[in-house]
Amino acid sequence: MKRSRLLLSVTIIFFWASEYCHAPYFTPYLQTLGFTATAIGVMTGMYGFTQMLVRIPLGLVTDVTGCYKKTILMGTIFTTVSSFGLIFATHFAAIILCRILAGIAASSWLAFTILYAAYYEADKSVQAMTNVNAFNSAGKFLAFILGLSTATLWGYRVPLVCSFLTGLAAIGCAFFLKPVPIRRESFQLNHVAAVFFHPAVLCASFFAVIMQIYLQGTVFSFTSAVARDLGASPFEIGLNTVLFTLVQIASAGFIGKKLLKRLSTCQAVTLGYALMALCCVMVAFAPSMPFLYAAQAIGGVSNLALSAVLTALIIRFIPQENQSTAMGLFQALYGIGMTLGPVLTGGIAGRYNYCTAYLVIAGLCLGAALLAPGLVGKLEKN
Repeated sequence: MKRSRLLLSVTIIFFWASEYCHAPYFTPYLQTLGFTATAIGVMTGMYGFTQMLVRIPLGLVTDVTGCYKKTILMGTIFTTVSSFGLIFATHFAAIILCRILAGIAASSWLAFTILYAAYYEADKSVQAMTNVNAFNSAGKFLAFILGLSTATLWGYRVPLVCSFLTGLAAIGCAFFLKPVPIRRESFQLNHVAAVFFHPAVLCASFFAVIMQIYLQGTVFSFTSAVARDLGASPFEIGLNTVLFTLVQIASAGFIGKKLLKRLSTCQAVTLGYALMALCCVMVAFAPSMPFLYAAQAIGGVSNLALSAVLTALIIRFIPQENQSTAMGLFQALYGIGMTLGPVLTGGIAGRYNYCTAYLVIAGLCLGAALLAPGLVGKLEKN
């Protein structure tokens, strides 16, 4: 199993590198093409909107067929095609189409997580999810290093070429993945309804929506615009995003093996969202790039912990034969946050300013922290 984990881990790294090589520079790049903050918000949000529509049916199909490897392979192909298209796309409709393809690719992530969890014993689900999210972060870290170096030397468009090339590498790795037998059942509508209304799915999805509003509405979109307003160079914009993922990689072992074992799920969720709220406030009033760097580092740690805990809730409470459907529902529902985040931030920033937009996101994160004891605590007791 160790060899299978290693190959899947490498596939995950290249896959997310393809999805995110251009992420730190996508907003500034679209600004150079003359698009407004509102239009940029819509184009960025289309990525999450597509996932919201695709993840549930894809989860159902994967559960029924058990074709986890094929779903992963499909994802790697779609992200590669999307990146290739964005290299040449300059019109709104063409960019929207490429973002739809990227969203479909990201929807395959449920297959990555289920297959990776299947390589572990059932009682090690938190460790498995911490590891898989760490490799997710490693892929984004590789992406941002490639994007930082190429954008600094050749401009904002070149990271799209890096996305295309890492996508090709992901396709090559995915071909050699080893399928494992995972228990599954034939499709039954009542089972889907039972999974959808399962308290663990609803609870994890609610908090994931807030997390994705934070991520897609700030870290992976408009924080680059805030940095640009502070006078940051392309190198500094890339470094700002690199720090977010670098601290995740550096802290993954401590968080997965020590911190999360000492904290209850409720405590971890409360702390994670409190830190996210702090990050938004720091970005809103950032006087300089070092202050922005600190905010990104804190946000990276809180995001890694929350991603592991919320995903583990699904693995922990849902039977294995329904986990792909549950993950599809979970990820489709948090697609609401991926859609709302950029649209909300872009809309408020366009009407008012970035400071106001980030304070609104901070309020949502603080609200999630206050709700955690009631919602997550009740789930743990049951």
